[in-house]
Amino acid sequence: MKTKTTLIGATLVVLGIGFATVSWAVDMGAMKQKVETVKGQAENVKKEGGETAQSAKNLKAQDAMKNAGEMKDEGKKLKDAVTGK
Repeated sequence: MKTKTTLIGATLVVLGIGFATVSWAVDMGAMKQKVETVKGQAENVKKEGGETAQSAKNLKAQDAMKNAGEMKDEGKKLKDAVTGK
């Protein structure tokens, strides 16, 4: 009777360890997938940040060119006013 109880107990322990290992592996798989998803999102944010920075640089360059053109026009007006044209 004691041997039978010991075998049943050992079987239950082995089954418990097996189920725990399987559930741990599933959890690790889910965690790995979440990490990959977060990595992908971080790359997208980094890419979008770079695009935004480049857009800001382009806008600053366009503003600078516009301002230079306006200053040139103002310079011409002043020159014409001084020379009387």
